[in-house]
Amino acid sequence: MTTQPTWYSQRFRPDGGITADGLRNQLGRPSLSRLTVLVREAAQNSWDARVAAHVDYRMELRTVGAAMEQWRRLLAPSVGRPAEGYPLGDLLNRDDVNVLIISDRGTEGLGGPTRSDVPAPGGRRNWLSFVLNSGDKQDTAGGGGTYGYGKGALYLVSRVRTVLIHTRFVDDDGRLTTRLIGATLGTSYTHDDVPYTGRHWWGLAQEDVCEPLVDEAAVGIAAALGLPAFTGDQTGTTIVVIDPDLTDPRSPDPDAPVEMSRPDAARYLADAAAWNLWPLTLDGREQRITVTVTADGSAVTVPGPADDLTLRGFADAYSAALRPDAGAITWGSGRRPLGRVGHSDTFAATVTSPAAKELGLEGAPHHIALMRSPDLVVQYLSGPAKQHPSVGYAGVFKADNELDDVFAASEPPTHDSWNPGQLQGRHASYVRTAHRRLGEHTRRLAGVAGGAVPVSSVSVGSLSRRLGHLLAGALEPAAGSDAGGSGGGGGGGGGGGGRRRRPRLEGVPRFVELDGRLVLSQQVSLPEDGTYTASCRVLTGDGSPEREAPVGAAMPTVIGWRFAGSFAPGATLEVADVDDVELLVEPVGDAVVDITVRSSE
Repeated sequence: MTTQPTWYSQRFRPDGGITADGLRNQLGRPSLSRLTVLVREAAQNSWDARVAAHVDYRMELRTVGAAMEQWRRLLAPSVGRPAEGYPLGDLLNRDDVNVLIISDRGTEGLGGPTRSDVPAPGGRRNWLSFVLNSGDKQDTAGGGGTYGYGKGALYLVSRVRTVLIHTRFVDDDGRLTTRLIGATLGTSYTHDDVPYTGRHWWGLAQEDVCEPLVDEAAVGIAAALGLPAFTGDQTGTTIVVIDPDLTDPRSPDPDAPVEMSRPDAARYLADAAAWNLWPLTLDGREQRITVTVTADGSAVTVPGPADDLTLRGFADAYSAALRPDAGAITWGSGRRPLGRVGHSDTFAATVTSPAAKELGLEGAPHHIALMRSPDLVVQYLSGPAKQHPSVGYAGVFKADNELDDVFAASEPPTHDSWNPGQLQGRHASYVRTAHRRLGEHTRRLAGVAGGAVPVSSVSVGSLSRRLGHLLAGALEPAAGSDAGGSGGGGGGGGGGGGRRRRPRLEGVPRFVELDGRLVLSQQVSLPEDGTYTASCRVLTGDGSPEREAPVGAAMPTVIGWRFAGSFAPGATLEVADVDDVELLVEPVGDAVVDITVRSSE
């Protein structure tokens, strides 16, 4: 056994073995990008390993930097090592190298035996499952892992298929123990007529296994390599993905991929974390996860329900799905419960995140987030959109806990769909029925009226940040006018020289103070001299206009127009030599107001 870390390459045993190529292929060909799969799988591993009420999950993009010389010294190939067997290739000849550091704290770390051929006391197999074995499922209560293959996502993101693993745990004697090892899933090869699997480890090499560095040796070398340290009595794991592939998933031409900068890639990771992990981050959970993303030491904002209207809608739907009166999805004449569903109507909640688009979310949401007991989003099931393009719905379906294993078995290794084709008999029928019932539910949601965000119960400052529920409406011409059009106006024109005759609403409405009260202000661009008429109406939950107010309910009204220091009351305005005006509308509480401006002949 060596006392200094070096590289160890696995030979095929007489009774065979799986190649590194085969291990890398166990994730299949995910529909999601490698970065998104990594975020999902790494977070799932961290969540399944939780031992505290709060899990601290971090992703850090940076370079090796000042530690580069130590990397060259410590990770260099052994003397006489064949070139094809050295995992890092020419990487250490560079001036610097990118790394993606993924860490969790508040988790149990990777304890248990370091050899697969010895018993695991108490069934503790964390090290074996993550570092050595393949498909070694951890039976964690409420866990998300079913195949034990998710760790492959870490290797797939590394261009050299190599990671460093630094972990700290409490051993069976109650002692804090630290381990450090490197691991590679490369390509199988033959050298001097000896076949190798393509799996490599960096640590204390023995004849038939590579042991990790332990305690003081692990702590000292981890510090020399620039890895984050453990403090106090922290336990958990740090994974260093070496030379991560930062190809932009949005690259239009796969043959000419676009490389993201570290800050841009960090923003993508933050968005991917937000849209895939939001249920675990919600305030008020008994157990929750906090996600932190940094690029070169600078924090990147991870969106959440507090600052994103769509995520807020899904968070509200999640709460609704957990209530005792939540809608039940059932199977068969015996009404066997499959799970519960909740929803929230959204108003002007528009999804623009590229990471969300990868999950099928874009524009106004019309989706149900599918999840089971770990509360990780499996996928967003798309349904029909609502009538108005700015009105949507966000739903959550939580599978019944007693059927968690059934739905888990229907998932591929990347846990991003429920496929009844992977099941048989009644279990397959459960999943098919859930899909069918949820499809019926989304069709009902597309036409169901829902509550709107109250506009009269929050401060002006807050309202200025929450204009998502205010809708700039269609821009309609008067009957017989040649200035037809809707949905925000635009170019075009008609008769008499082809001048554009449509008014245009500029931006979104905002709240202003008028005579001591809050009113809506909408900027309007007028294309020419003439007469214009404004109107406003309340939209129902499906985006259709409310034709008649409920008994005793107020309706929004047009107050008047402001322009060039003047004020013109009423809905109709006749102007000359004025291009831009401000339309003032009296809003009503608990309503979504749609504003229309049309030109009059």
